[in-house]
Amino acid sequence: MWQNFRVRLQRLDFLGQELFKQDIFLIGTTMIFRKYGIVITTVCLSLITVGLASYKVFFLGYTFSSIIPQVEYNVDILMSFQAFGEPITVKTYLPISDSRQTIGKEVNNSGRLSYELITEERGRVGGWSGEDIKGKQQIIYSFSAQAEHIVYQIQEDLTIPELYSEGFREHLSSTSVIQVNHPVISEIYRETVPQTKNIAEILRAIFDYVYSLKPMPFKGLTDAVTAARLEEASCNGKSRLFVALARRANIPSRLVGGLILESGTKRTSHQWVEGYINGYWVPFDALNNHFAEIPENYLTLYYGDEVLFKHSPDINFDYTFKIRKHLTSHTGFMTELGAHPLNAYNVWTAFSQIGIPISLLKIIIMLPLGAFIVVIFRNVIGLETFGTFLPALIACASRETGFLWGIIGFILIIALVSLIHYPLEQWGVLHTPKMSILLVCVVMAMLSLTVIGVKMKLFDLSYVSLFPIAVLTITAERFALLQIEEGFKKALRVMFMTVIVVGFCYLMMNSLAMQALFLAFPELFLILIVLNLWLGRWIGVRLTEFRRFRWLIERE
Repeated sequence: MWQNFRVRLQRLDFLGQELFKQDIFLIGTTMIFRKYGIVITTVCLSLITVGLASYKVFFLGYTFSSIIPQVEYNVDILMSFQAFGEPITVKTYLPISDSRQTIGKEVNNSGRLSYELITEERGRVGGWSGEDIKGKQQIIYSFSAQAEHIVYQIQEDLTIPELYSEGFREHLSSTSVIQVNHPVISEIYRETVPQTKNIAEILRAIFDYVYSLKPMPFKGLTDAVTAARLEEASCNGKSRLFVALARRANIPSRLVGGLILESGTKRTSHQWVEGYINGYWVPFDALNNHFAEIPENYLTLYYGDEVLFKHSPDINFDYTFKIRKHLTSHTGFMTELGAHPLNAYNVWTAFSQIGIPISLLKIIIMLPLGAFIVVIFRNVIGLETFGTFLPALIACASRETGFLWGIIGFILIIALVSLIHYPLEQWGVLHTPKMSILLVCVVMAMLSLTVIGVKMKLFDLSYVSLFPIAVLTITAERFALLQIEEGFKKALRVMFMTVIVVGFCYLMMNSLAMQALFLAFPELFLILIVLNLWLGRWIGVRLTEFRRFRWLIERE
């Protein structure tokens, strides 16, 4: 019996030693992991990112030009008028595809009005007509546009030809608004243009003179002589003066009408000039300082000194251009690498096939970047914001409204709903019913702003209905509670800092370059994890705290 007891003690002692060794191993492993775990994790994630990116660049042939999606503009031409039962006619120039610009996704929505499309020498004309039409009518013509940025090189030794063919007579002639032979034009030509036959020198002198005139907003038709006498003009006055001086120098030239494509709503079209040089029509814009070049956001609608819109009289006609800029996939890149599992646009294609908007994919992809920006401002800079990731969400929602109207809508909704919070708090309404009431108020405020935006033709403001409703409700409550607990000044301060962070999130999340990088290299999400891990151990002084503790830092 004593022998069995000793054997059991030996076994227990052996088990105890083994358990002790295991405990020591686990404790040591835990200590090592706590000390070096983040370092090991960040190194591994960084290596994976570099490896995948290198594989795509060196083996799959990813190049900068191929991974950058193409810029595309969606344009809506909104035309409205009042009909009184008499025959109605509305015409406007519509863009056409050529060697520089590509037009697609054309959709006409004109209700009872019949539609006709005619291609003429000066451009493509869309015409709408109808009889026995009464009441407020609206025409919406939508299309997508892509264009190239082209820069022309004018040969330095190129001289003006003595003769041109009969087809150029129109582009050398004087008109009632392009007075080539007027004494004012002749005098300016003698004072400005050098006595030479060199085309480059003559055009540079004309361009510099016209560009030096004071730019003015469009106020109606301005002829060449008037622009010269006033020494100020809008795009149409400067363009006519440029054409008059160029024709005076025996250089065929013509006006070009179109749009400058910029996200937002606008009513202004644009005019620039083309001069015929060595077999090419070369563009010049003396208002925006584009010499022998045309930017990618210039959309050509027609050629010549034309009126963009023609319509029946006395119908209270109005129009608006609504323009949205976005990315579209690079067709050649998808064709070449579409079958490869690491193709960056596979998710893009999948979204398209199931009918989910590509804009949603871009929001999902850029949201982690927005969250990281919020982390920087909160943990490193030290700004306070409403909600942890509210600025990133508001920046996402502001993609459709634009930053300015997005912030205006955000502030208005928060202010209105927080005013309603005060009596609810005073009446002692329980939290859940109170939040439900605030939610109703947020919805009503958003719908009201949408209606106001449509009525006032502030279409960007109308997209405020895309804001996250629940998040706005919680934010409004926090604003009201902060105002009650720490004062109105404190609440405004936090609101101001929130707006600042929203602005930076908006700039980064709507950057075409950042969108392209994350679409082509989604492994960059791993780098965001690495950076967040590093900032998660941040123990340094926040930038906003330097002022607060400056006396202590300077003393040390």
